[in-house]
Amino acid sequence: MHPSLPPILYDSSPTALGISAVLGVLFFYTLVRMLGLGNDNQFVVEGRTVVITGGSEGMGKAVACQLAEKGANVVIVARTLQKLDEALEAIKGSATDANKQRFHRISADLTKPDECERIMNEVTEWNDGMPPDIVWCCAGYCTPGYFIETPVQTLKDQMDTVYWTAANTAHAILKKWLIPINPSHQRPLPRRHLIFTCSTLAFVPIAGYAPYSPAKAAMRSLSDTLSQEIEVYNGSRASKERARATPADVKIHTVFPMGILSPGFDNEQQIKPALTKQLEAADKPQTPKEVARIAIQAIERGEYLITTMFVGNMMKGAALGPSPRNSWFRDTFTGWLSNLVFLQVVPDLRRQAFSWGQKNGVPASSSA
Repeated sequence: MHPSLPPILYDSSPTALGISAVLGVLFFYTLVRMLGLGNDNQFVVEGRTVVITGGSEGMGKAVACQLAEKGANVVIVARTLQKLDEALEAIKGSATDANKQRFHRISADLTKPDECERIMNEVTEWNDGMPPDIVWCCAGYCTPGYFIETPVQTLKDQMDTVYWTAANTAHAILKKWLIPINPSHQRPLPRRHLIFTCSTLAFVPIAGYAPYSPAKAAMRSLSDTLSQEIEVYNGSRASKERARATPADVKIHTVFPMGILSPGFDNEQQIKPALTKQLEAADKPQTPKEVARIAIQAIERGEYLITTMFVGNMMKGAALGPSPRNSWFRDTFTGWLSNLVFLQVVPDLRRQAFSWGQKNGVPASSSA
């Protein structure tokens, strides 16, 4: 026995050997990630056309700038023309080659299905008859408040601006991407990507987000459903005897940020219940650039459900359920750890809410 060595290194008991094996796997996994082994870029955007909804400000604008920097042709969509024009100049300024790359902006109301179809038709025409290669849904805003203090119309508006803008956009582009063709009549195309921007509130709801969290939960459910359904169409391309198949594989991704510093975040803070601010104290808002960078890197690794900070990853681990894993080992390990942590977290959130009511009484309004 060497007194300077940790006991685990010379203990040959089954427990010690098991712990050593787990630590060894963790070390190997970390080493592989650090060296970048096996991390081929699965999200090459150079020369490809990207549509970004909500691209005039915040995370959407940051995503557009960073993809332009990687050589993409970028189309941004939002309602306000002035914001779109200002954002487009910033995106052009980020381009690798502004003379070679192409940029476009479209004003539209994404809560209307026919508007989403118009967008995809316009982009297809602008893109020499080819639909966009990548669609990233960033549109939407949050109106926090207590459930019964929020007008029913606002609850409906939140579902429209958060869930339906994404669902309408997805429906419009998938109808174009999944048209079957005779594979012998067209060269294979690179994989296409549909990306949703959700929220960690879809994993762990917080009091004061009743108008917003259900819409994000619906988006996550849509993403999980599409991640299965899309394999029907991807599978059509795998048959050697197929007469008709979709022209390219499609992959679904969903990003789950926490707070993002933006004009929308500032507006939320003005009307957010004080209890909500207390309950989400662990959320340290990130800049749009930081969230965009982390999300893009994760998509490049081929990840499906993407979080942008440690606390968000723990929230995801506690709520993965039947969702597809990015890594069976890492996500399973995080899930075990998260479920132990949340044995304390969820009761604590309820206790804080109870104590708040005990001290302050019934909320007088959504800003109480």
